[in-house]
Amino acid sequence: MLKTVQDMVAWGLLVLPLIVIAWASVWFVLIHAERNRHERYKRFYAIMEQLSRSDSETASKMAAAYELRNYRDYKDVVEKIFVDGRIRQDTAKALDAQLRDTLKDISQPRA
Repeated sequence: MLKTVQDMVAWGLLVLPLIVIAWASVWFVLIHAERNRHERYKRFYAIMEQLSRSDSETASKMAAAYELRNYRDYKDVVEKIFVDGRIRQDTAKALDAQLRDTLKDISQPRA
């Protein structure tokens, strides 16, 4: 198939840009996914701030609580923050437990 050096060079000039384009596409998708994850976290954080503010209206808190349904991936932390429909009062103890869980989780090797 590749009988001459010129054939090999021609194929190389064809394949090399395709490899670069594929690599750039993968890089773009990874960066975009990380940006989306961060934006999602920022929206979740804003909702949690809205719920924890004492000066906000009940209607806005109800809307924020409803919006939390779209953040099922934060289920564990939401369950730890809210007890019986209210924000936990034992915040220092809850924060210590969350930090311990986080340290345990990041200490485990990834599969």
